[in-house]
Amino acid sequence: MKDMKIGCIGIGVMGSALMEAVIRTAGASSVSVSDPDRDKRDAFCQRTGCTGSPGNAHLAETSDILFLAVKPQYLDPVLAEIAPALRPDTVIVSMAAGICIARLNSGLGGHQKIIRIMPNTPASVGSGMTALAASVAVDEETVNLVMHLLSPSGLVEKTPEHLMDAVTAVSGSGPAYGYLFIDALADAAVCMGLPRAQAIRYAAQTLKGAAEMVLETGKHPAELKDSVCSPAGTTIAAVAALEEHGFRNAVIQAALAARDRSVELGKK
Repeated sequence: MKDMKIGCIGIGVMGSALMEAVIRTAGASSVSVSDPDRDKRDAFCQRTGCTGSPGNAHLAETSDILFLAVKPQYLDPVLAEIAPALRPDTVIVSMAAGICIARLNSGLGGHQKIIRIMPNTPASVGSGMTALAASVAVDEETVNLVMHLLSPSGLVEKTPEHLMDAVTAVSGSGPAYGYLFIDALADAAVCMGLPRAQAIRYAAQTLKGAAEMVLETGKHPAELKDSVCSPAGTTIAAVAALEEHGFRNAVIQAALAARDRSVELGKK
């Protein structure tokens, strides 16, 4: 990775989280960033030691790998701006929800080397989940390099592009479902007398611990759930109440709605 130049257009929540991971892997001297908010750009550069770029076109001209941390509704003008400046060997890495590789290829004037990723916000604390799909023009060595660059952000896995809308619904949007559950469980704890800070801490740590049990043991979540549910106990009473109120179906329908919205974004 020596002398490799890595750029990122956009350093909002997601862009900054991933660039911090890249900086830990490749070094700050390898990374340059741009953002419409110059103050935000300068603050990020001062904090991380990377370089602020004078503009998007300059990043396109100089980057070996160029990340696009741009929301879907703002992406088309950025693609049009950078397309004339791109080198044929530059690898584009886009994280815009719903925007497929074919559409990126068209917006970039036929540029071939494109990787589509779907990260999530826990990447900012090294516990993210990022899915990656690459165009046929990107070789396996480059795919593995990008995965390595992002590895400090959490898990990074390859997935077929036709599943990216589903990935968006599950892991891309999924942290919000988790936050909602934590908030609701904390509210219940407050109803029962726990102070708010303690309630949030207990609810968050419990959800974190449950997730670690699934990942570390390899057991099916249903098996782990059953192991907590003693006959006629408190947990099975709670699970029955969740089922009575449609908890499982609500989660499924929420993810399907997110998937449908991702598909819609790709059509605009």
